[in-house]
Amino acid sequence: MTRAPFEDPTPIPPATGAGADLAVDVSIVIVVYRTPDYLKRCLDAIEAAHPGVAYEVVVVDNAPADDRSERLAADRPLVRYHHSKKNLGFGGGANLGVRLARGRHFLILNPDVAVRPGSIEALCRLLDEESDIGIAAPRLEYPDGSLQHSVRRFYTFQVFLLRRTFLGKVFPQARALRDHLMLDWDHASTRDVDWCIGGSMMVSRRAVDDVGGMDERFFLYFEDVDWCYRMHQRGWRVVYHPAATMQHDYQRASAKGFWPKRGLWIHLASLVRFYEKWSFLLYWLKLRSGLLRNAALFVADLTGVVLAFLLAYSLRSYMGGLFEKPLFAFHKYYRFLAFAVGAAGGFFLLTGLYRERARASFLENLVGVTRALSWTSLVMMATTFLFSVRVYSRLVIVIFFPLAILCVTLLRTALLAAAERFKQYDLNLKRVGLIGPREEVAKLEARIERYGRFGLEPVPLLPAHSETLDDPARLARRVRHERVQEIVIFESWGGNLTQLVTELRNTSIPIRLVPRLHGLVPSDANLASFYGLPALALTGGAKGKGLGLGSRLFDLSAAALLAVVFLLPFLLAALSRVLGGRRVVTRSALRCGGGAVREIPRLSGIGWSAHPVATWIAAYPALGALARSEVRFVGLYPFTESEWDQLDADDRALPADGRPGFFGPWTGCTRPLHELAEWNRWYAANQATVEGLRAFLRAQLGR
Repeated sequence: MTRAPFEDPTPIPPATGAGADLAVDVSIVIVVYRTPDYLKRCLDAIEAAHPGVAYEVVVVDNAPADDRSERLAADRPLVRYHHSKKNLGFGGGANLGVRLARGRHFLILNPDVAVRPGSIEALCRLLDEESDIGIAAPRLEYPDGSLQHSVRRFYTFQVFLLRRTFLGKVFPQARALRDHLMLDWDHASTRDVDWCIGGSMMVSRRAVDDVGGMDERFFLYFEDVDWCYRMHQRGWRVVYHPAATMQHDYQRASAKGFWPKRGLWIHLASLVRFYEKWSFLLYWLKLRSGLLRNAALFVADLTGVVLAFLLAYSLRSYMGGLFEKPLFAFHKYYRFLAFAVGAAGGFFLLTGLYRERARASFLENLVGVTRALSWTSLVMMATTFLFSVRVYSRLVIVIFFPLAILCVTLLRTALLAAAERFKQYDLNLKRVGLIGPREEVAKLEARIERYGRFGLEPVPLLPAHSETLDDPARLARRVRHERVQEIVIFESWGGNLTQLVTELRNTSIPIRLVPRLHGLVPSDANLASFYGLPALALTGGAKGKGLGLGSRLFDLSAAALLAVVFLLPFLLAALSRVLGGRRVVTRSALRCGGGAVREIPRLSGIGWSAHPVATWIAAYPALGALARSEVRFVGLYPFTESEWDQLDADDRALPADGRPGFFGPWTGCTRPLHELAEWNRWYAANQATVEGLRAFLRAQLGR
């Protein structure tokens, strides 16, 4: 389901069971925004129509500061009113109303639509008689009784220009426009259509359970086009039914006038988002996005190296008056520059800069780039005899490498920031198909929403009312139709897993398999061959990882430095406690995993997650444990006994010998316990020295 965070977390109830009131045939969902007059007329029309089905009305008000609609709905017993805390847009408001509704079908209405007698019954009857219809659209008329072309063929860019700019006035009879509005048909008969406007449509609950709600990335415009398109992709029909007639006071104010207005740009943004989501060419490129991203980063990194050399040469030229000997001509450095670019590119690859998902963080990129270019500088210094460059020219080299670190890091960060900028506008999201039991898929969706989507869009691929599909080939086609870029399969899924995986592998889309015992499998478990069978190594993975010579030296150096820096502050703090008659050192009982309790000495009276300086003063008695690597500079979050009792079994399932740390993402701020448990799970599998240093930098940034 395409879903964004909602103000109200109420889930969509299933079609059968305790969550649905089967006595309600139709839930009428009305999304309003500062239109109390239209809402009154809409509610009056519903009551005057005397629908012959059991119905309820759910009003979602998207105007937080306006209570006029609330007062209007208060005296109507069949109306359930919900005031949103912010403007969710039409799609978000409709989704919220659907989640609050109890009916077998949902009639989505704009407040400026007035239903006529018999229209609700006609749409409900059609959905009941033909179970493959996902959306049924009525005939809409203007107040004067003339037909409104509310069902259409899908957009093309030519149609968009004709509909939303002055070109439509210049070419009112354009063939593309006539085809889009279906002007060659009298609209007097029931027929399947591409899409219908969202101002009036009845949707089957079973279709919503399967396809999901409206995509809330479309704040205004195209949410209805996208919903209908997804219905078609999942095999549901969209049908126009003129036996149901409603009046719509449709005013395209944003499109009026000779010159484009604000509505044009909103519509254009939604059009771009729609084609970015469904274009086959862009989908083909997205499937290769990892390769393209790494290629772009590699080119940017090499560009940074060249730019750094140009800056170094320019600085040496600018400082020419400070040296007796002249600077060699630039062409004398061609071989050196070529060798530097080649060596840097090689170490960029060897040190793994392109093996992990890079982030737009200057400090994080600085660590990896410095490591790669440090090796490059050593090689270059050792091989300068290969070039016809005199000793004094090595000043260019000395200036070159610090500039290279700076330039490469800046270019990488800028490029990654530009890519993340797209995701802030909900563009270029990675669609991840989820296949598994409904409860497992729901938990994973909740985790994605809780911890941040990070550019992901989860797409459940199985209908909510059925855990299996009869034909795995159909499921493979669904994967392609949904433009899924990665597939996650739960081993606990009840279908034919072997046949399903075999079928899906033919799609060339990456597949992740979540094992049944995923709670016991460490995140860095190794998959190796055992007598021809793939086997997961559950032990010997995270345990002891990162506690080698580099980690020991890092902790020893940190302990020695902190012992010197914080000696005087600690003595002053300890003296103040002695003079005040208070206890100087206390021992905190803390847990990091496996149920093991660690007693850590601390200066009394200072909390564990206080300001970093206060934290180090309080932690001064434990510096000996840091030197012995019993405590890490950056490590696991040490839970107190009261915090430990609030964790569930999964959050406690960590190696019993996990080392607590002084620093982490909790430094200088308060984090929810589930985030701290998630950090501990991640760090238990990634506690190498470089990862710890990056974690320390993230902590200082408050991330």
